[in-house]
Amino acid sequence: SRNVAHSSDERSRAFASTPAMSSAHAQPPSVCAAELAQRRLMECECLAAMYGGPMAGDAGSSSFEVVNPDVERELRAAVDAWEASGDSVAAALTVRAVSAPLRVSLTLAVPSASGGDEPDEPAPSDPDRIPERGTVTLAASLPTNYPAAEAPALELSATHLSRDAIARVLRELRSLASERTVGQAPDGFECLSELAQAVADLSSAAAADDEARMKANGGDGVTAGGDEGHAHAVVRIDHMNDGKGYTKTLRRWSRELRVDARVFYERKSIRENNPEGSGRSPEGPDGGLTGRVEGVYAVLGGDGDDVRTFLTRLRTEFVDVDARGARCKERKSTVLTLRRAGVVKPGEERVPEFDGFECEGYVGADGLEDALARFNLLHVGAGAQRFQPAG
Repeated sequence: SRNVAHSSDERSRAFASTPAMSSAHAQPPSVCAAELAQRRLMECECLAAMYGGPMAGDAGSSSFEVVNPDVERELRAAVDAWEASGDSVAAALTVRAVSAPLRVSLTLAVPSASGGDEPDEPAPSDPDRIPERGTVTLAASLPTNYPAAEAPALELSATHLSRDAIARVLRELRSLASERTVGQAPDGFECLSELAQAVADLSSAAAADDEARMKANGGDGVTAGGDEGHAHAVVRIDHMNDGKGYTKTLRRWSRELRVDARVFYERKSIRENNPEGSGRSPEGPDGGLTGRVEGVYAVLGGDGDDVRTFLTRLRTEFVDVDARGARCKERKSTVLTLRRAGVVKPGEERVPEFDGFECEGYVGADGLEDALARFNLLHVGAGAQRFQPAG
């Protein structure tokens, strides 16, 4: 297995030859788009070399992969065309037309108390069994302006850490990502290698805290706790006639109730109204979407009572407009699942930690399945209640 304790300085040098934009000699946005795509691809190549391919069942192994290789191929073609022709404007248009952000996933074994990947081996007579710490997986979505002026969107899951521990680690990772990108604008720095080291260090410390807390409470040090009262839900919304107004309302409820939400929508209907729109937005589908949106699915997380209040509001308060433009309530939503956090179907993993409110487009049934699978919520509902892609 590969020890993950590489220094951040050693990893940073891997990107030293990557061309960066000089603030003193600002380049046109068209050049930036192609250049940033090149930097994202080079960073992924470096991480793949450092952490290898998908894990093959070895608990001490590491794994790095690009989750949507079709997007990687589109970006690679745009960068290759730019390098061959020097036509930065055409390359920028191609880059910005890519259907989704580049998404990557890194899985590491949580380092043991002794500092290595492999679990410690206590003596047979040792009454204090040293627990296995499992693995932690960091998922990152790399937007068009990463790494120059936009941080990656991060999600975190772990097999053995408590929900509270995952939330603490994720906050630290997001702070680091913002500091290295937005905080260093207009050039920014590639930060995935630093995040990988931080994941190892922070998850090890969090595991130690979980173990100490469990032992103090009379447990054996193995915990998936911190889920008391927490719940997840998936709700299907048939359509939104006023996508901008509807998502603005959902975002307000998310803030008021402290319910975290990820809203997925069928991108085909978006393009009909906004051909240049793409990617995720913290404000709603493509920030300024107007018009009808179909194939909408919302993943919710928060205190169980607050999640239920969110779902009640969805059916009892005005959220949309009808065909005549009059305000109306949601009558066609379907709750596909509502369950306590940590309760999963056999063979599935826990829902990764996420926070805030974001919207993200998908393309077709495969895109929807990929989106829900990232949250380990693909198999929700049954029969006629199972999710149905738009179109």
